[in-house]
Amino acid sequence: MAEANDAFCALVGRGREELSGLHWRDLVMPQDHAVVGAALRAVVDAETRTARLTCRVTRAGGSTVRVSAGLLAVPDGRGGRCVIAELVEQPLPDVDGVVEAMLDATPDLLAVTTPEGRVVRVNAVWERVLGWTQTDMRDLDLITLLHPDDASSAVAMAQREGVRNRCRTRDGGYRWLEWRGAPLPGTGLVCETARDVTDAVAAEQSLRRSEVQFRAAFEASPLAMAITGEAGRFLNVNPALSRLLDRPAEQLTGRDCGEFTHPGDQTASRGRRRRIAADPDTALVYEQRFLRPDGQVVWARVSDTRMDAPSGRQQRLVQIEDVTAARQATVLAERETARLRNTITVQQEITAAASDRDAVLALIADRTLSALPNGDACLVQVLDEPAQMLRTVAEAGRLTGQSIPAAPLARSLTGLAVTAGVPVRCDDTATDPRASRVLNTETGTRSLVAAPLRDGQGRVTGVLLVGSGRPHAFDDADEQQLTLLAHALSGALQHAHDAAGRQDLLRRANAAVAALRQERASTMAALADRTRALNQLEVSEQRFRSTFDNSPLGLTLISLEPGNFGRYLQANSAMTRITGFERAELAGMTYRDLVQPDDAPGATDHLTRVTANPIAPARAEFRYRHKDGHTVWVAVTSAAVRDDTGHPLYLVNQVEDVTHRRAADIELRRQARLLELIPAAVIVRELDGTIRWWNRAASSLYGWPATTAHHKISHRLLGTVFPGMSTADDQAGTLLRHGHWDGELQHRTAHGDTVTVLSQQILHYPTGHGEDPQVLVINTDITALRAAEQALAENEQRLRAQFTNSAAGQVVRALDGQLIAVNPACARMLGHTVDELLRLTDADLLDPGGLADSRRLIADLCTGYADHYTYEGRLRHADGHWVDVEATVSLIHDPDGRPKHIVSVITDITRRRAAERGRDAAATALAERNTELESANQLKLDIIGMLGHEIGNPLTSIRGNAELLSDDWPRLTDARRARAIDAITRQSGQLDGIVREVLAMVTIEAGKLTAARQNLDLRQQIAQALTAADSEDLPVYGDNAHVLFHPGQLQQILVNLLSNAAKYGGGATAVRITHDAGDPGHVHVSVEDNGPGVPEEFRNRLFERLSRADRDAGTVRGTGLGLYIVRGLAHANHGDVHHEPNPAGGSIFTLDLETTTNGIPPLCSGPDPEGAG
Repeated sequence: MAEANDAFCALVGRGREELSGLHWRDLVMPQDHAVVGAALRAVVDAETRTARLTCRVTRAGGSTVRVSAGLLAVPDGRGGRCVIAELVEQPLPDVDGVVEAMLDATPDLLAVTTPEGRVVRVNAVWERVLGWTQTDMRDLDLITLLHPDDASSAVAMAQREGVRNRCRTRDGGYRWLEWRGAPLPGTGLVCETARDVTDAVAAEQSLRRSEVQFRAAFEASPLAMAITGEAGRFLNVNPALSRLLDRPAEQLTGRDCGEFTHPGDQTASRGRRRRIAADPDTALVYEQRFLRPDGQVVWARVSDTRMDAPSGRQQRLVQIEDVTAARQATVLAERETARLRNTITVQQEITAAASDRDAVLALIADRTLSALPNGDACLVQVLDEPAQMLRTVAEAGRLTGQSIPAAPLARSLTGLAVTAGVPVRCDDTATDPRASRVLNTETGTRSLVAAPLRDGQGRVTGVLLVGSGRPHAFDDADEQQLTLLAHALSGALQHAHDAAGRQDLLRRANAAVAALRQERASTMAALADRTRALNQLEVSEQRFRSTFDNSPLGLTLISLEPGNFGRYLQANSAMTRITGFERAELAGMTYRDLVQPDDAPGATDHLTRVTANPIAPARAEFRYRHKDGHTVWVAVTSAAVRDDTGHPLYLVNQVEDVTHRRAADIELRRQARLLELIPAAVIVRELDGTIRWWNRAASSLYGWPATTAHHKISHRLLGTVFPGMSTADDQAGTLLRHGHWDGELQHRTAHGDTVTVLSQQILHYPTGHGEDPQVLVINTDITALRAAEQALAENEQRLRAQFTNSAAGQVVRALDGQLIAVNPACARMLGHTVDELLRLTDADLLDPGGLADSRRLIADLCTGYADHYTYEGRLRHADGHWVDVEATVSLIHDPDGRPKHIVSVITDITRRRAAERGRDAAATALAERNTELESANQLKLDIIGMLGHEIGNPLTSIRGNAELLSDDWPRLTDARRARAIDAITRQSGQLDGIVREVLAMVTIEAGKLTAARQNLDLRQQIAQALTAADSEDLPVYGDNAHVLFHPGQLQQILVNLLSNAAKYGGGATAVRITHDAGDPGHVHVSVEDNGPGVPEEFRNRLFERLSRADRDAGTVRGTGLGLYIVRGLAHANHGDVHHEPNPAGGSIFTLDLETTTNGIPPLCSGPDPEGAG
């Protein structure tokens, strides 16, 4: 500031020297800095030449003054611009204090910001909720307080409603806020409000987690279970119940369980509901029938126990077991017993009502259907003898209310019962020629049974008929029972006929006596009514006069006579105080003399409307001219007084001076624009509840527009339910004593919904303590929060009931394995008490072999690779044995989404495992036996095929030479005889070799081959084999060794290898002994040849039994068992044999043997062509 005049100095209470150089922000209230700054920038930047605004400045003593400021920009003579500000003091309305109190009393955080989000002003709620003071928040960018993940929502905060994000508190934490924003007209600023919804968000998250946990346990339960509400409707069902009722869950949820109950059990079901309603703690176990979609009846044993929701609503846990088979015999016996009892009961009822013919007919028609449950329609028909027709006089069941045509005696089944006088039964009207077409097609009756009715002389007077829409519905027992009922009905009808005559005489006598008594009573009553009316009129007149004269409200009587319409007949003292006119003066005036001319048409219309409406009084507000000339606002309530014919006699007006109230209403409306920005419902009412104003948020919350709510009593309009046992009077008393009231209320909206609000109420005196106070009410809707809390509590209650009563074991454990909660089913499964299990960890119970797998699967849950898993393992029982179990495991998260607990649903599968192991063992044994049998069969086939081929030639040679010697012995020379005998010897030797090979193979296959091993000199054994194979000259290379081997079996192996080399490789070329330096316990003997070698495609089958290469099968004789036997013998002596191609051509067969002593020196050495010793 450069200069200030004397008026400015007087206004702010400071001298010129003190003001010179002082910044304008030092004088203007902080709340108005933004407004003043914006106006200054506008005129300095030449956006406008002048600007006018209202703001508050502080005086030297600290007081505040409201001023109207005019700003004008002018050149400063140096090429720049300066601003001239002219300030005029304005009185500060008392209502500003009320607005400030309202802004601080609202539970929401309010902030006035620039469009860019920089804070201009906040209310005190910021400090209460987040810890930030108004000084902290001034000029702060709101986005700096948001959680980094929510920064993207900052733009949306001022553009739309319902944006949620996390805002940082002063202590470093975060709370969830829900934002709404709206521009402030004419300021260029934005008003943003935020509501603390941290508790609601936490409740929603907890509810979702709890629902997932409950759903997992409920769905995994092996029992058929359901949760029902107070009305018996299914709230939730598990898959087991869907299977029991053969319906998907979506067809069951929300429907009354009675819809699936057999009609015969509906009455008992309703009785049980009444018992539960009378005593909710009742636990019921009962049996009833259910119906599947295909009509199949399911008998079930039902266990019904209480589950109370925190809200007080009843919920029931229902478990169902199928007992259909056990009930079939019982149902049959009960049916016969019930039929007998029903017959007796019907006879008793008919006897009791026998004097009333119509009652007897209706009763027998109804009760006959009860006695014959297979019937669906009953008729009682009486005989019209002149017309020879049977006419229906009573019906029940399917034909009730239908027009039943008369049946002729001839050509009808019922006529046959009348004419023959005996019961008649028809099993199918479609095929029975006695049945009429009308009976079948028009009434839909397929089978029936009818019995005749007789009078006292034994004459047939009608029939009792029961029909069914299905054929073959009745049996002999039904026919006999209907005959008994027809006899009872015949007797009752005869009794009713006799009683009717006696009743007619008695009725006429009683009617004459009653007429005399009624005439006398009417006369006495008229006299008493007249006397009473006179007395009441006198009392009413006195009461009206006292009320009229002493009423604090103005009361007038107005004439309705055509010549004096609108003239005041009487006026009380209160009317004199309101208008300033004396009673005598008012008696000569009309309502037009008091009403302002502009309001006169409305007043006339008001009086005319009241006169025309015979029911309700009417209320209107007008302006009266006081005697001294000033205007008085009045509220006039009018009602017409009428004579006995309803003709109006005069009007009664009740007049209330509402001048001060309307002034207060006008002032409140002036502040309504700011209050409309508050998202909470704001209501201004009288202490008695009369609503004077409410904002748009109240209309949105309650559904009533402000015009409708105006002048209504808030407690009645909103159906207020006060906390505890308190009342509206208690609330008013608290407001008068303390000036405020805080608490929760329940209100009813225009749509009938119930909302819960957090109500803050402040007592306010609009024009000082001398006038009637008003109440400022701020109601915040917390219905969603309370609903979420209630749903969470209900879900916890359901989960606890299911957890405790579940037949499957359930365990909740911490991430470190410590058990936190265990249900009784799990404790029974493991032989512990619940308390004992809670002192254990999962490592104490899990099989050590499965512990690592369990840790790995839990790690997958915690890292999000799976939401649940199912595994089979073993748990340790209290007595030490292992229990086979199947467990479904899922994870519970904390409010921040971190893993918190692990839930397991456990089922004992010990019996199933035992059955599976028995099954698998039996299957394995069977498979092994099958394999053995298949191998034996194949061996048999192979041997037969081989023997048929290999034995044929030797036998032919032996037989031929034997026949030659037998037939031609004398003619043969000695040489020829010798050759024949030599051939027989050689061929028999070949047969002997074949037999030995087959026996060796069978021994190996049977696993009975044994070897008595001895310490043998290896070179000695090789020399013997060479001699046996006629290969003494074959070189043997390598150092000698002592080996452990059966001598005969070693000879058989070596001779076979040498023989094979001769047959297939052109003869062996060398025998080589080799020692492995890395394995001194073994030695190797190789037989080498330089023949064609083993075909490559045959090498993998070289050591199989009865296996021969295609190349040699037609040219070289053999059984294909030699090498198979060689390997079997080698294995029996802890050795082995294998083949490899000879690099020089041919094959090398190597035998691996165990030595007797490591490091025995060579006994002798043979020459080594490679110089190795």
